[in-house]
Amino acid sequence: MSGRVLSGGGLLLKSLKKSGFDIFFLNSGTEYASLLLDYRQLGEDEKPEMVVCLHEATAASAAYGYTAASGMLSAVLVHTTPGVANALNNIINAQTANIPVLLISGITPYTQSGHKGSKNLRVHWGQETRNIQQLVGQFVKWSYVVKSVDEIPEVVARAVEVILAEPQGPAYIGIHREWLMERAVEPKDFPRPTFSLSPAPQPEVVVDIASRLAAAEYPVVLTRSAGRDVENVGLLVELASLTGCRVNHALGDYVNFPTTNPFSTPADLTKADFVLVLESDVPWIPAKQKIREDSYRVAVGTDPLKINYNLWGFRFNVAVTSKASTFLKMLVEKVRETRAVSTDVLENRRSEALEEWRSLRENHAREVEGDFKKGKLTKRLASHLLGRAVSPEAVLLNEYSLRPQYIDREVPGTYFWEPPAGGLGWGLGAAHGVKMARPDGFVAAVVGDGSFVFNNPVSAYALGRWYNLPLLTVVFNDGCWGDVKKSVLDTGVYSSLEEVGFLEGADFPERLDIAKIAEACGLKAYDAEEPSEALDKIAEAVETVKRGTPALVDLKVSPT
Repeated sequence: MSGRVLSGGGLLLKSLKKSGFDIFFLNSGTEYASLLLDYRQLGEDEKPEMVVCLHEATAASAAYGYTAASGMLSAVLVHTTPGVANALNNIINAQTANIPVLLISGITPYTQSGHKGSKNLRVHWGQETRNIQQLVGQFVKWSYVVKSVDEIPEVVARAVEVILAEPQGPAYIGIHREWLMERAVEPKDFPRPTFSLSPAPQPEVVVDIASRLAAAEYPVVLTRSAGRDVENVGLLVELASLTGCRVNHALGDYVNFPTTNPFSTPADLTKADFVLVLESDVPWIPAKQKIREDSYRVAVGTDPLKINYNLWGFRFNVAVTSKASTFLKMLVEKVRETRAVSTDVLENRRSEALEEWRSLRENHAREVEGDFKKGKLTKRLASHLLGRAVSPEAVLLNEYSLRPQYIDREVPGTYFWEPPAGGLGWGLGAAHGVKMARPDGFVAAVVGDGSFVFNNPVSAYALGRWYNLPLLTVVFNDGCWGDVKKSVLDTGVYSSLEEVGFLEGADFPERLDIAKIAEACGLKAYDAEEPSEALDKIAEAVETVKRGTPALVDLKVSPT
């Protein structure tokens, strides 16, 4: 139906739907009155689904999780300056993880009279900013403040073009209250976004890289995020089988490579004479890992040199701007054609990797068995127990507490590590977003006790309750900010955390009773301090979630 009169809010809803949004996460404010009224009037096929969130951080992280898990567009609608500020942490997370989320906010009225949306509350003065784009602009690919109600459809279409162009990332639209409440005639034709093709490498460059890879004595692939595109996992497995290259990090930001594959064994970078860095913002830590000086280094990705990072410090012989799957398909094809790696060389590399892989796994098994026998619930043991309790298809979101080297993941799309920015308060909202995208899947979020609080659990669990999103939360409760405490060892004053003891400013005066907080939020809560108790409680919680009830396990893990 065209020619209908809508408010700016209603026009925004229709523009979002026409541009490919099927869902938006809302934390409402007074500027959205007209949008809410038009939401009532619009047909189901004319508007995205509205998901109400009690806090903007939950809305932004849930949108992140939904888009990361589904590949579908999601928008976040928040209230003026405070809403943008509250959402910003998870928008920064989305930027560093290249997640295309659209942040939209109302903007405080700029007129004192003359419009339906003019100032009529005290806060309409106090919430004004001199320039809201300065607040959000450096953390998004593009930002824009709407100048008239008629601009809204074009602005939304433009935002979609920007966020989906590689490298992907968030964008921001601000709309003054005047324009959200202004009436406008619905356009006959809404602008449709133009979708850009992903960059691809030059064939002759891939041929050269393939020949260098085939000729290498110790080839290594380093990736953090290739597994975001699940197709890359199978391509990397095939590349490893053809060349005998090691692939690290198998569990990075995603499942990049099966941890059960011997070629996932951590490589010795001092031996590597060929290094392919694939979709990785920090391929290695120079202060901790030394890399062979004469190695031939290739960086591949939609943003291979991470141009948004101020100083990066990594050097390469060649950088290829390409979608990882496009590059890998071409590389695998060239390697397969040449068959340049002999059967003997492949067998030797496979045997060496297998021996190291078995040794590493045996060492990890001894560590967790030793913790179990001592009755010490460490983070590595807790990670191992959770890995045993969930199925291979279960989706795990790790807000930094889980120790990934003590679990196995093979199925692409079943692991999400915290975003590169590390803004705490991501895991619970993102897990609910993933569950919304995959309603039939089992989803578990692992957080620390400190990050649990950052996640605003009341808001996160209200989202789960209202939209029937049962998931498992596992809290590694060590009574401190663990990374802060560990950083004391970097000073060289102490040699171990046991020697540090209680550290004011890092250790909490007392542990939080996370289980009671969870019960107050309507979850079935369990807690455990001993390894055998933890094993039983995690298993029971998993079954509880499978029956449709959200559950939380409060594990009192050792701070050391």
